[in-house]
Amino acid sequence: MPIDLLAKPVIDALMRALDRAGDASLKKNARKAVAEAISELIRLDPDVNKAEARIAVARAAGILDQDLFTAERMLRKVKKAAKKARPARRKPATRRVKKKSLRKK
Repeated sequence: MPIDLLAKPVIDALMRALDRAGDASLKKNARKAVAEAISELIRLDPDVNKAEARIAVARAAGILDQDLFTAERMLRKVKKAAKKARPARRKPATRRVKKKSLRKK
């Protein structure tokens, strides 16, 4: 019996185990990103872009649990509160410049 016939099932099993380990590591990192996003949103002056990026990482990794939904809900509320707190933008007042007289001295 050739050695490659015996080695193929072992190699396939190792490759599946490595894929699962990689997926587990990815999900662990994604869960960590969700936790960091939530802690960022709790701060007095949150960085919304950073929190959005971490939530996107978790969603891309396939994390669909209560923590992700909580982070997304918190993000919406923080954005809404920031929008309310921002004063309405007004155009700056125009200055009237007096024309200088062209008198001769």
